[in-house]
Amino acid sequence: MKKLLSETIIYGIGAILPRIILFVLNPLYILFIPREEFAQFTSLYALVSFVNIVLTFGFETAFFRFASEKGSEKKVLSTAFWFTALISGVFLVLTILFSTQIASGLGYSSTPEYIRWFAMIAFFDALTMIPLAYLRFKNRPVTYSAIRVGQSLIQTLLVLALFFVIPRELSKDFGLKQNVSIAFFSNLVGSIASALMLIPVFLRIRFSMDRALLTRMVPYAFPVMVAGFAFMVNENFDKAVQIYFISKEQAGAYGGVYKLAVVMTLFVTAYRMGIEPYFFKQMHRANAKNTYAKITEYFTLFGSVAALAIITNISWLKLLFIPNESYWIALDIIPFIVLANLCFGIYYNLSTWYKVTDRTLVGTYLSWLGAALTIALNLLLLKRYGFMVSAYATLLVYFVMMVLSYLLGQKYYPIPYRVGKISLILALLVGASFLSFEVFDQNLWIGNLILLLFCGTILLVFPGLFNRKST
Repeated sequence: MKKLLSETIIYGIGAILPRIILFVLNPLYILFIPREEFAQFTSLYALVSFVNIVLTFGFETAFFRFASEKGSEKKVLSTAFWFTALISGVFLVLTILFSTQIASGLGYSSTPEYIRWFAMIAFFDALTMIPLAYLRFKNRPVTYSAIRVGQSLIQTLLVLALFFVIPRELSKDFGLKQNVSIAFFSNLVGSIASALMLIPVFLRIRFSMDRALLTRMVPYAFPVMVAGFAFMVNENFDKAVQIYFISKEQAGAYGGVYKLAVVMTLFVTAYRMGIEPYFFKQMHRANAKNTYAKITEYFTLFGSVAALAIITNISWLKLLFIPNESYWIALDIIPFIVLANLCFGIYYNLSTWYKVTDRTLVGTYLSWLGAALTIALNLLLLKRYGFMVSAYATLLVYFVMMVLSYLLGQKYYPIPYRVGKISLILALLVGASFLSFEVFDQNLWIGNLILLLFCGTILLVFPGLFNRKST
């Protein structure tokens, strides 16, 4: 158990610290990159997230599944690596050959190098996916985390150097025409650096593919890819398409402000990293359902406090993380995106039922239902009503997925959640957020007074919350 805890913490550092490092760069990007260029930043990163899902093809999960079979580790490593390398290699070659046409079709005819750079980023990210999975499989969390953090640090240092040290005229000579190109180029260098750091793992890979094994891995991995693609639609579809429906200035402002909600995303991600193994370890115990209910309550309570803390302190957070006032036209999306991330975290807790009962296909259906709503609402309403549609849609989608998961779970695997109390806290959270953000116009002192009152209400609704016996 001590080993599991220590490895979980280290893997958590490897997964979350890079995002924190890159999150710190966001104010710098917003300060130096005009909104219309930031729209390109947001759109291209959203598009490449879909490409990554296809290129990796769910083979990270498949690697863990089949490498666990006795005597199969080396065979699975080489087969999984060369399959993903083949897919990503073909993608890279085709994209480079037709980069001009692709750039023109996507509206980047003046900067086709962006398409080539992102193709190479996607290629190297796919190429390193199996070697990184191998490090996790071999219980080498320190090496894994060092590479992930090292990549982010290299990318960050290069960004700082290009903005503050290297003369702008010199960087333009190397094709970095716009400020936004600095972010793209630095990302490419970071991805290449990650591949170089993984050379010791690459040297372990045999130059062979097992066809029989591949025919087992592909059908296993395909549904994982499909579900992952649906999740990515819910996360990034709005940012990918806004540039084609609203002005670049508005799309750029939305993308810049949206990143402030990453604070809530990091909270949910850190929780998921630590709790997922625990869910499965509890599934065969007699009091498993009561444990699941208690964990969900605790997440909801602490998550609600975290969400409200972000919303009530937006008056100074925007100064720190969104230093360019021209981006503030999109500040109204923050309460909706933060609450949406909380709903997703609760949905993740409620999804326990289909994971422990081996009904994971339900998760795929729920994800694609959410994806369909996301696509429909954005395509139908974005042009008419602007970027707020995307924020409303994100909250609605995760709320619907949360409610449906609860209803289905109570039918197939009833868990005694205290729904009344949880619903009361969520209703109070929405009310407090509205008061702080809209009625009192983001006033720092009144907002934090509301936060304190909210915390006091939680203690009244859930007496004995910090009683050791209750945990």
